[in-house]
Amino acid sequence: MIYYTDKPIAQLKIDKYPTLKNNWNFSIQKLQEYNTIFSNLDLENISVVLAGSYGRLEASENSDVDFLIIVKDKVSQEEKNIIWEKVTKKFSSNNSIFPNPDGVFADIISITELADNIGSKDDSLHLLAQRMLLILETKVVYNENVFNLAIHRILDKYLELIKSESEKEALFLMNDLIRYFREICVNYQYNFWRENEKWALRNVKLRHSRIIMYAGTLLVILNASTKENKFEYILKMIKLTPLERISLIYNDNRNIGGMEKVLTAYEIFLRKISSESIRNELKLEYNQRLQSPHYMELKGSSDLLRSELTEFIIDNRKKWSNKVFEYLIF
Repeated sequence: MIYYTDKPIAQLKIDKYPTLKNNWNFSIQKLQEYNTIFSNLDLENISVVLAGSYGRLEASENSDVDFLIIVKDKVSQEEKNIIWEKVTKKFSSNNSIFPNPDGVFADIISITELADNIGSKDDSLHLLAQRMLLILETKVVYNENVFNLAIHRILDKYLELIKSESEKEALFLMNDLIRYFREICVNYQYNFWRENEKWALRNVKLRHSRIIMYAGTLLVILNASTKENKFEYILKMIKLTPLERISLIYNDNRNIGGMEKVLTAYEIFLRKISSESIRNELKLEYNQRLQSPHYMELKGSSDLLRSELTEFIIDNRKKWSNKVFEYLIF
């Protein structure tokens, strides 16, 4: 069985943020349920992990179960079909809400595909998204060993230089992280007019959960520049949720007040999207946005969130390596 702590790290103080706390507890409960459901799955060389809101430990009753299936080695299509049937049957037994079948979560991916061809012509945007999600916001529900192997193989590739040359920075990882986040932004714009009814919910998610997801790893890379063993530091931080990573780094740089601004903005976001009625009210035309009090409040919270995170990065400009900071721009 896999152990899930029912409390965030000490630096992440969520007790006065009721939605954050409730969603954390709900997510832990569901992860434990899934771990029990998968405990008798007779598949040895695969791992099942949850990404999205479950990976960030902020899921609610309305959340999709965004799962990834990782196989240790490449398998045939016939074997994939068997794996897929067995895994989805387990999720169905818990009345899970399945994600878009045409999206990132509609395939079975090997560790070799995830790690060995980063940046090559075979490295599709689909693979980029799957690889990044493992690093950014994932919790394992079946076979932690294969999951850990995947994380190690990916980080070994990204951080190969800093393992042998301590003065190097995690620039390979940072470049791919930026590539993934900008791809999310571009994809949002592509779908803006094609799915007009969904634009507002996609917009507020981009402005909140995607920002937190991105910042949670970007700040780790920046802060790693002050650490003696950068590889071990990044590996340790990757095992935490994005909010836990951010809170640790804020605490590391003595900025408790700033972290409270982040949590306040994020609490507003989670409270609203956890409500089915508010989610329905956010199905509005673009030209109706200024008349929607819910959307305008969410825009305000996202402005606060981005402003605080940007200010924090600028304020720590001289604490972090010049090299890693300059690579954010050039």
